[in-house]
Amino acid sequence: MSEQQDYNTVANARDATQDTQGRTVISKIESILEDIIDALSENRILTIPLRSRRSGNENLIRFPANTGAEVKRFTCLLQILHMCHEALVSGHVITKRNIYYQNPDLFGNQPYVDNLVDDVAFTFGVGRDVLNIVAAYKGLVAGNITIRLKSNSVLDCSSDHNGILIPHAETIHQIDIGEAKWVMVIEKEATFRGLAASRYYETSAAGAGLLITGKGYPDLVTRQFLHLLDSAFPQVPIHALVDFDPSGIDIMLTYKHGSRSLSHEENITTPRLSWLGPKGCHILGHTNQRPSVGNHSQTHQSFDFTPPSNREMLIPPPSVPVSSANPVQVLSNLTAFDRRKATNLLSRLIKENNEMTDTNMAENGLVCELQLMLMLNLKAEIQAVDDAGDLTGWLDEKLSDGQY
Repeated sequence: MSEQQDYNTVANARDATQDTQGRTVISKIESILEDIIDALSENRILTIPLRSRRSGNENLIRFPANTGAEVKRFTCLLQILHMCHEALVSGHVITKRNIYYQNPDLFGNQPYVDNLVDDVAFTFGVGRDVLNIVAAYKGLVAGNITIRLKSNSVLDCSSDHNGILIPHAETIHQIDIGEAKWVMVIEKEATFRGLAASRYYETSAAGAGLLITGKGYPDLVTRQFLHLLDSAFPQVPIHALVDFDPSGIDIMLTYKHGSRSLSHEENITTPRLSWLGPKGCHILGHTNQRPSVGNHSQTHQSFDFTPPSNREMLIPPPSVPVSSANPVQVLSNLTAFDRRKATNLLSRLIKENNEMTDTNMAENGLVCELQLMLMLNLKAEIQAVDDAGDLTGWLDEKLSDGQY
């Protein structure tokens, strides 16, 4: 099966599923609106069912209500359901920002709209894109990749050295990745722009590739696009380039496994994503503080790389100062927020690993890396592995030898 056939198979299956789901959502919205009309004619309290993404329980949002907050919630929900119904029936896609600017005085702020839209999708048991409501695009892609949209327009991702905005998966008709041998997802926009401007996707010693960034924590559009590449081109490896800190690992896990708040969304994970780095061995090796397998002596402390059980998490107090050996000022100590995030990630990973029948070596490696950060009280930016700051030499080595 050719790469284009692979893509068409994935795209056609996705379109058929979403068409069916879209018709179901239209029916559910019309049922809610009919109930409201009946309640008005019978002088009953108006209600809209809404499920909580935290508890999974369904609540009835009422009008009239005892509080102004619930009155506002009912009115906003009704507006969102109306706009969603119009978008689905007409076949148009609207953004959450479009919804907010329909009545900014009513909604108050954009996050209020964002949360309600995600709650509506969760209530109907579908992804947000099935509602024909999307977030404003922010992800970028660069490389010798051509994207043909259903509108028949064509996006040539090599035409702009700054990258082009990633289109919504539902608008894509075909993707041609040319001779791409790898895909790299980059946490930071600045790093992405530097590599894109130098056309690293063409000059890499590992062959041609694609560069993608979600500009920090990724939006659904970027995650859906990466999932599409993962599904349609399984022979092309996908790597993550993130900072050596708890937030970087969290961003990588969001791409790989999704997030709890949007666990009901479909087609937004990238299971094959691998961590390119930088990792602890890369950082410490660059600063002449290379750890050894087993016990690692560092000043008066030691570190065991054996993954802990859920009863023996290694979280020593911060006491190791940042080394001054690194000529690039990209190393710093963990903040209190970093340490809390690292501890929460450790608990989550250890719990997930203990629930698996087969040992997940990749996740065990993340446990070790998080423990290393906590023990050394150290975090580092991507550029820590390259004195010149352009990363290309380090990336050539890692992408070519496949040893991360």
